[in-house]
Order: sequence, then C-alpha cells, then structure tokens
Amino acid sequence: MYVLLILLVVFAVIAMLSTYFGQRLKSKGTDELTSKSAPEPVEECCGAHEVCETDLLLKMSEEIIYYEDEELDVYKNFEENDFNDDQIDEFREVLYSLKENEIEAWLHSLELRHIKLPSIIKSELVFMLVKN
Repeated sequence: MYVLLILLVVFAVIAMLSTYFGQRLKSKGTDELTSKSAPEPVEECCGAHEVCETDLLLKMSEEIIYYEDEELDVYKNFEENDFNDDQIDEFREVLYSLKENEIEAWLHSLELRHIKLPSIIKSELVFMLVKN
C-alpha cells in the first residue's frame, strides 16, 4: 500500500515538473519571436507595486551578471543529466548562497551563459519556489 502511495506521489511530482518546465520553455520560445525590440526603460519605480519594474528590466537585459559563480562557466553546453555529484554540489553551493530575490536573476544569467542546471537542482529549485 505504501509503495503504491509513494509511486503516486513520485508520478505527481514528475508531472508537475514536466508541466512547469514545458510551459516555461514554450513561453520563452514565443517571447523570443514576438519581442524583437526592447520596450522603453522605466525612469523610476513608483513604489505601488510589490515588485519594482527594475526587476523586469533586469530580465530583459542581455548583460551577464555573475553571482560569485564564475567557476560554473566550465559547464557551458552541458546537458542537465551530464553532471556528477561534485559538479551538482557546485551549483547547489551557489544556489543556497543566493538571496531569495536573486534567484531569478541568477537563472537568467545562467541562461545567457548557456549553462543548464542539473536536473536535481531544478527539482530543488521548484520546491524552494513553491515553499516561498
């Protein structure tokens, strides 16, 4: 009985992760096609929003920002299942040293540098984001 319950939970988590990353890849592909020109930058934040528009500008920026993670550049063009335990720990060390508001910008930085996260780190990241 417990085995069946555990299998059900595992399949639910896999379905959730595949849906999340599938939607993210789908929206990324359509965003690249539709937004060729950058929108006008916001002069200053009005303070009326929970998250300032400057975060949006950071996402649109093509400038690579490093979060004391220059050593991860050696993993450029690796696939998400090509990492060993020591390499995964390097990603984990950087991830858990970040502040909560830096995680999204760090992911954007990795994307610009063509560095894919190890699959286990993606799972941990999803649980971190859902928890908060």
